[in-house]
Amino acid sequence: MICGAPGASNIRAQAGQSDSPETALRSVHDALFASFLPVNELPNDLKTTQLLMAARDGIWQEAKNSPAFRGLLQPFADLSSFGNACGIAQEIQGSAEKSFAALNANEQQKVLFLMQRCPQDAPRRLAAMARNFYIVKGYGAIQEPLTGVKVNLYAPPDYLASHTPHLAPTRLAYDSSKKEITEKDGHAIDVVIVGSGPAGSVLAHELRKNGARVLLVERGSFVVPGAMETRLIDDLIDTRTSMDGTIRIRNGMAVGGGSQVNVDLCFAPTTEAIRTKIEGWRSAGQIGSDQFTQTELAREYEWVKRSIGTRTLSESEINFNNRALWDGARLSGLHPKLYSLNTYGPGLSPSPVTDKRSAESQLLIAALEDTTNPLGMIPDADVRRVLFEQNGSEQRAVGVEVQMRAAMSGDGVIADPNGLKLPPGTTFTVRAKTVILSAGALGSPTVLLRSGVKNDQIGRGVVLHPSMPIMGRFDHHIDALTGTEASVYVDDRLVDRGYAMESMADQPLYAALMSPGPALHSLEMIESFRDLAGFGVMLIDTPQANNRVVLDASGSPLIDYTLSDADKKRFAKGLAEAVRVMFKAGAKEVYLPTTEDILGDGSREMQASAKSGMQPQVFTSLEQASLVEKRLRFIANQSIVTSAHMQATDKMGATPQNSVVGQDFHVWGTKGLYVVDGSIFPTSVGANPMQSIYTIAKIFADHWNESH
Repeated sequence: MICGAPGASNIRAQAGQSDSPETALRSVHDALFASFLPVNELPNDLKTTQLLMAARDGIWQEAKNSPAFRGLLQPFADLSSFGNACGIAQEIQGSAEKSFAALNANEQQKVLFLMQRCPQDAPRRLAAMARNFYIVKGYGAIQEPLTGVKVNLYAPPDYLASHTPHLAPTRLAYDSSKKEITEKDGHAIDVVIVGSGPAGSVLAHELRKNGARVLLVERGSFVVPGAMETRLIDDLIDTRTSMDGTIRIRNGMAVGGGSQVNVDLCFAPTTEAIRTKIEGWRSAGQIGSDQFTQTELAREYEWVKRSIGTRTLSESEINFNNRALWDGARLSGLHPKLYSLNTYGPGLSPSPVTDKRSAESQLLIAALEDTTNPLGMIPDADVRRVLFEQNGSEQRAVGVEVQMRAAMSGDGVIADPNGLKLPPGTTFTVRAKTVILSAGALGSPTVLLRSGVKNDQIGRGVVLHPSMPIMGRFDHHIDALTGTEASVYVDDRLVDRGYAMESMADQPLYAALMSPGPALHSLEMIESFRDLAGFGVMLIDTPQANNRVVLDASGSPLIDYTLSDADKKRFAKGLAEAVRVMFKAGAKEVYLPTTEDILGDGSREMQASAKSGMQPQVFTSLEQASLVEKRLRFIANQSIVTSAHMQATDKMGATPQNSVVGQDFHVWGTKGLYVVDGSIFPTSVGANPMQSIYTIAKIFADHWNESH
């Protein structure tokens, strides 16, 4: 063993009955780390071993007091808690100790294999959570020295000094006796907007034009535009899984919402795929005959492009990573296209770490700096519920109840911009004439459900746009993070088959995360990062009534979602085509993020070696792509499926029997309460939804200003 890395006998000694609970958990931590990152398997590589050991020890020091981390370790500290599930009890039978740390390395791999192949979902989910945690935290700490790729996340102090916005003096005051936030001059707040993403930012920017007093409340933190590469900052992203663990769902949690953390891919609301969906809504009577017409959408989208800075790319911006999709698609008889992006052009961004333009930078900063009628904004504030006054059979919204959260720490964060000095956990109210929920397809139904709004359609029929990435290894450097990171997409199948291929790039640790397998394989993937290209397949999923947002006992949202068999079939077909495209582009190997037995004969899972554990799915020929369509079943916590496009949880419609909001965006059964965001789409909008959300918010704002 190298540099004092604990061998099996040492681990057994550390995990004995005389150990304190702290020592026992530390032993479990070390054993799990070694199961996913090869800290004990590199006798001839002292440098990498030392990096891995430092990462292991750093994780412990950072997380050892976290209840969530300790909760992750605890089941592994006593494997008997699994009972007879998955054959684990038989595997550890005869062992004096029931801790994962007390097993030798082969036994540990066998236990993880049994968990990952378990017919019951809970053990599979626990194994997937453990792997995700250790790959992200472990390689996140050392990915730069392992790959030589610099991941620039934070701008230097001189950038912050010159680019921190000059906010107008706050108009807000806190009345501690009433536990209420009001305007200092006693003026009533006309509109409180919940959520600052693409919809909320447009509304906040536009509703002030007629002199309305507008207050924006945002759950996430307020960061200086350009101060950090927000796409890669975990604290700005709400990441959770569907209830069964099948899909990892990302939502923005920052001032600017999803526009702060997405890849900025822009699909105009007038494109064929979106136009087809909107006309379907009209035919079904879910929107009005003169609502969201092509003329109106085109006119308002011009405003969006001007305001946000949407730009059209040139072919010269296609880097080697995107070239794989471009070339492979063309050689497959498909028709790749160039994105429009909400980004600065090459070399034009004022920030040294990001090219992003967001709803915050393009809309909110100007509104917050305006001294004539400044926007009021409270970040780090979780709206718990809407406040109502009963008026006969109707409820009138009169404000919101809010609970403060801790601001994200670090340079570039503007904490407490109003100087209210309210500690985390403080609950207060804000009264307003009108409440508009723009908290997204997760946040808006959550607030409605917590508010007791009586409508069984709230949260029902959620769509996610499930996506799966594929990676290809080439015989030359790709350097995916060089140049414009996303430029190419393929939408040939978007209307008729309901899927698209979209270019993607991420930090090096993503390569390890998205090719599950033994620890040495994960290390090999991250060390090969410079030679990897990737793109994803995005599915336009079908709304199902049983897929919905619900609340747990504490009032937190859960996403109950299952892919239908028909959607799985379309998804697998798209992924099989994507594998062919990657090989056509020249890849020598192609990887799928799954441990399902796609390449075997169906019996490999019964014959797997205890030593090797789960085998990665490494495709070596184009002909193997057909196996994806035949065998990929999207088993929860065996295949990695992601989502960043939640929609359709507060559907618009003509009656409260099949919708949550009417065609004027008001919530059925209420007065003064509206929902304006992607949750009101009756189905998927048909493509990446950001530009459509900006546009429908502008349509709402224009109609509002005309009538007020």
